[in-house]
Amino acid sequence: MKNYIRKFFVLISFVATTQAAAVSNLSDDAIHQATLKTLKTHQTIRSASLRMSLDDNLHGFVDSKMCSFCKPIRIIITPDTAAYQNNVKVPLKQAKKRLGRNASIVYNLKTKNVSAIRW
Repeated sequence: MKNYIRKFFVLISFVATTQAAAVSNLSDDAIHQATLKTLKTHQTIRSASLRMSLDDNLHGFVDSKMCSFCKPIRIIITPDTAAYQNNVKVPLKQAKKRLGRNASIVYNLKTKNVSAIRW
């Protein structure tokens, strides 16, 4: 009797799982197309020692590397760049105080403009 009950529950669970997949609203093609629409527009660099230049009119650049063996890249700081200290927005001039310290730089991949500096 136990064997029949076990087979009955296995059959019920099999039917339930196959029916759940059949009732799904999205086809595999729709799911595949949804993942294709994701575009990477920004990149983040985690800098252990921030190297940047910033003048009085808030224009400048950051020199950094993605890894220790990677080629260095130069990304541009504009007055539109946001600065955050502990997730609180602060004036961009305070980023100058971070020279030689750790910070995260978020930048646009196409324009190479810095979107945000976080520490």
